Amino acid sequence: MSPQERVAESIHAMESAIIAGDLGAYMAQIDPEDVYFVHEQRAWVNDLARNPVSEFQIEPLEELIVGITGRAAMMKVRMHWTLSADEIERSIEMNAIFYPMGDEPDGPWRFAGRGWEIQLDDETGIRVRADRKHQELASNVMMIAPEIAAQIEKDLDRTLSTPLSVKIYATMQSLQFSIAPGYLDPLSGWNEPGESIKILGRDSMSADRVSTLLAHEIGHAVSFEFGKDIIDAPWWSLEGIAELMTDRYRSAPPEDRIVGIAKQVARGDRRSWDQLSDFKGEALNHTMYVYSQGWSMVRYITERYGSAARNEWFDALGRGMDVHEASQLVFNISFEDLDRAWEQEMIRIAEQADAKNELDVSP
Repeated sequence: MSPQERVAESIHAMESAIIAGDLGAYMAQIDPEDVYFVHEQRAWVNDLARNPVSEFQIEPLEELIVGITGRAAMMKVRMHWTLSADEIERSIEMNAIFYPMGDEPDGPWRFAGRGWEIQLDDETGIRVRADRKHQELASNVMMIAPEIAAQIEKDLDRTLSTPLSVKIYATMQSLQFSIAPGYLDPLSGWNEPGESIKILGRDSMSADRVSTLLAHEIGHAVSFEFGKDIIDAPWWSLEGIAELMTDRYRSAPPEDRIVGIAKQVARGDRRSWDQLSDFKGEALNHTMYVYSQGWSMVRYITERYGSAARNEWFDALGRGMDVHEASQLVFNISFEDLDRAWEQEMIRIAEQADAKNELDVSP
């Protein structure tokens, strides 16, 4: 069989596996060389159990070009899919890369993902992938990411177990689709254990904005080094530590942000921690609080107990403890008492800010 026929064979097998939600059959069509892509595709197809599709088609738009780089072949395709939940037809186009299994081109071929126009690598293993329109952004990311990672590793006292991999997507839909066919929430960045850091590229993205976005996502990547169970920690805690890592890169001081959150809490505008815990459950209805309230609690823990104790607390979460067990073990306090102390501190900050404002406007 020709490479064109073999790739068509692989595409058909992918389509069938996606409709069936068959992890094994789908992963059998994924090229195993890029470990990041393998992790991403395993999560991609696993999500079909939660968000199944009623239709999925990979439509070739061009002839297969063999030998585009080394042994790779590339073909522009359009992927069509319909989620069972809403029956809305969606589609996306990409240059898809395929590799032969073994040295013979007439043998089986496997899908290796998007054909990135910009591929930057350095001697330490850090790599950045992007489309040509984001070449400058990719270069900036390559330049600043190592320093940001080093600072966060020092702060969290953990070292990344794999080199940084960053992918810059040109559109919101392409970023969402890289996560899962059923991922529809707007976002600017993404990271899960074993996966590349994914960010949404914008033509006019400032240096401050890039640094803040990278710090958040690298904060996730480093925090995942706390242990295999850290991914099951409450969502607010994971976003809280990632947000804390961005503080030194934001243009506005964190003191301004904490006052706004403190005033919300003081007037009773807060959510319970249970409401902010499940990434795939109720917390999705309170995303703003997941980030803001989570950041304020992790910041409070850091200021009250120190970064070493905070890291020990996350280490306990990474070993499978819940926040109640971890708080009692590390801080010698129940989580309920920790919550009350945090709330009282927020009220104190709000009252202090109000008093200052009164002085500022007095004649």
